[in-house]
Amino acid sequence: QEACEARGCTWCSSDVPNAPWCFFPENSPYGYARSGNAEQTNKGWRVTLNKRQALSLFGSDISPIVLEVEFQTKDRLRFRLYDPNAQRFEVPLKIDGPGVTAEEANYEVEF
Repeated sequence: QEACEARGCTWCSSDVPNAPWCFFPENSPYGYARSGNAEQTNKGWRVTLNKRQALSLFGSDISPIVLEVEFQTKDRLRFRLYDPNAQRFEVPLKIDGPGVTAEEANYEVEF
């Protein structure tokens, strides 16, 4: 708990199995924040994220990054994070779904 709070994180013990006890608060200087509005695509949503501050926990941070969310089936959601300014290898695996709308899905996506 001391190490968690020393990093500026929030400590909250829980009886829920596998729930994290140490996590970043909403106003944390770490991580990414949305830049602009979410853009609706023909399969879901796309949003650009920018690094919040120069602080880094892991190093080699990329900013901006793009988050693409694709509604594949009523019970399956695909999300992809990538660097829009540099290409990288991606496993050439195509998983096609029939494509559903947000209203048909058994899950919700919020930004």
